[in-house]
Amino acid sequence: MTWDAYNRRKNALREMLEVADRRPGTTLTELLDTVDGAREAFPTETDALFDLQMTWFQRLSGQMDRLLSGDSETPELVPVTAWVTTAAELPGARALLDAHRDDPALRKAFAKELAYLAISAGSVVGADLTTHGRRIQETAREQLAAAPVVPLRDDARPGLITRLRNAIAA
Repeated sequence: MTWDAYNRRKNALREMLEVADRRPGTTLTELLDTVDGAREAFPTETDALFDLQMTWFQRLSGQMDRLLSGDSETPELVPVTAWVTTAAELPGARALLDAHRDDPALRKAFAKELAYLAISAGSVVGADLTTHGRRIQETAREQLAAAPVVPLRDDARPGLITRLRNAIAA
């Protein structure tokens, strides 16, 4: 993939997520049809779903890293807190992924996410990671439904890494 194609995909996905955040219930097909350049960037819905899932997972793992590097959380609670925070930050992405929960193309990615949640909570590799991860995810969903979290955003001043990445991309 060329840098042009990569940047087109990232820009299209960012715009799709902005629309999905503002208009809950929007389908992936509607997003691909209404966001400029989305169909060109993502020839199939599966292509868009893979990028969407990767965006979700990167944000989730970043939240997990931040929480694990601090002393405020017990390890068992970190995956729940990270999942809830990520879902609050990316409500459109979470809704789209939930709508495609049974998509066979994403089965492996979803299974890896569940295993990641379980291992992050202290499960031993070899245990039933999928079941434990699913319990963590269900707890997080219940927590989010009971008390939705409003993510803290500092959009006024991007961080150093974001500024450097933007400068390099330009």
